[in-house]
Amino acid sequence: MENNFIGKYAEQRREILENHAPDMYEAMVESGSLEEHLESVQKSAEQYVENYIARYTNSDEYLKAEKKDPAEAMRMLNMTILEAEDTAYRIWVANLPETDEENEEE
Repeated sequence: MENNFIGKYAEQRREILENHAPDMYEAMVESGSLEEHLESVQKSAEQYVENYIARYTNSDEYLKAEKKDPAEAMRMLNMTILEAEDTAYRIWVANLPETDEENEEE
């Protein structure tokens, strides 16, 4: 399979599916839906992170910190980026549907 999608979220999702949901991964490969799925994951996660960062960089908290202490503002921005990326990973990359076996265990 040729992976035309360049993007960390798409690649991470492919790895998650391949390693933790091989049946789902194979079904998507066979049906030809994997590429579209990975593109959707990449776009959704990227858009979420971009919006999250934009909201933060326009917040009063960030704008005040940027004027008062640019180094602290940068540290806060970096923490915000990490938080956004972690959330995007959990929502779009690592989130797998429950299997029938997991439902039976509960």
